[in-house]
Amino acid sequence: MWRIALRMLFGNRGKYLSLVFGLTFAVLLITQQGAIFLGLLTRATGPLQNVVQPDLWVTDPETKYIGDVRGLGDDDLNRVRSVAGVAWAEPFFASRALVELGKPGDRGSTFKTAQLLGVSRSTMVGRPPEMTRGRIEDLRIADAVIVDESSRSKLGNVEIGDTLKLNDKRALVVGFGRAKLGFESNALIYTTYDNALRFVPVSRKAMTFVLVEVKPGFDVKEISVAIGALPNLAAFTTKEMRLRTIGFILRETGIGINFGITVLLGFVVGLVVSAAIFYQFTLDNLRSYGVLKAMGARTPTLVAMILAQSLVVGLTAYGLGVGLASLFGLLNNATPNSELAFVFPWQLMVASLFAVLACVSLGSLLSLGKVIRLEPAIVFK
Repeated sequence: MWRIALRMLFGNRGKYLSLVFGLTFAVLLITQQGAIFLGLLTRATGPLQNVVQPDLWVTDPETKYIGDVRGLGDDDLNRVRSVAGVAWAEPFFASRALVELGKPGDRGSTFKTAQLLGVSRSTMVGRPPEMTRGRIEDLRIADAVIVDESSRSKLGNVEIGDTLKLNDKRALVVGFGRAKLGFESNALIYTTYDNALRFVPVSRKAMTFVLVEVKPGFDVKEISVAIGALPNLAAFTTKEMRLRTIGFILRETGIGINFGITVLLGFVVGLVVSAAIFYQFTLDNLRSYGVLKAMGARTPTLVAMILAQSLVVGLTAYGLGVGLASLFGLLNNATPNSELAFVFPWQLMVASLFAVLACVSLGSLLSLGKVIRLEPAIVFK
């Protein structure tokens, strides 16, 4: 029976290819948009992608996500350092800055908004994950900055030794690093915490975060609770801060709704295509099903034949759709300075598999109903 079902399926090549191509488009839409959505959520976590040294991020208790914080002061830093079990606590600065490109007043003069990150001068906690040119120690030079490699083109293809005009102040480029960009894909510039305070006009409480490492033998959660007991302070692990940021993006912005509608549209397209073509395919082969029923084939056997046909179509379309989405992701991630975020974990592959199987299963319901009600006498009409 399985061989007969497959021969019926492949015998009508036009409808078979229509089913496969329609479902392939649906799988591609679901997986591609899902991967871009996950990529945007990852980028929304900002410095959390690049700063891996600390166990805890200390900030104001009302902080909802990584990009919206209330500044801390030097007294807050000292209070955190006084907590038993804290190995070290270092300041971290994150803010936007304006970079002038060209001479002011020139016809071609323009500017770029950059993400400025200030790290501890002594320990360099929060530094770029990877240096491509130059030395991280050169960041201690007065007015020195390190530019992210993918941001060079945004800043006029600067070289080591060039100077940038950063908020009307001189900034000397001493090296290049490689780091992941943030949600807005602004140019990424690193400097020391002290230099950052000179580059960006700030209030009395200018510290964005206090980065903390816990001493060996101490429980991170207990230290987090101890810091949270201090007035106007809260400590979060990297995972907690990431989930806090992603939760804010999903609740407070329309990103989740927009991508959710697109993914749902892909599911609906797959469902409609599979339902319509499968039903027409069943009508074309109704006499064949009638012959099988007249020869003694039971209804469950015919139902299993239709489900087998739908499973073959679904798995074929799934392989093609996921393959095209993966190819798109590889080409995107291999493109230098790509502005499109693309994250394709195995969980998304499993979810898209269940989605396409649901499409073909629901789409075959009309066909199943027609076969179940089929009378063998149709053969003689």
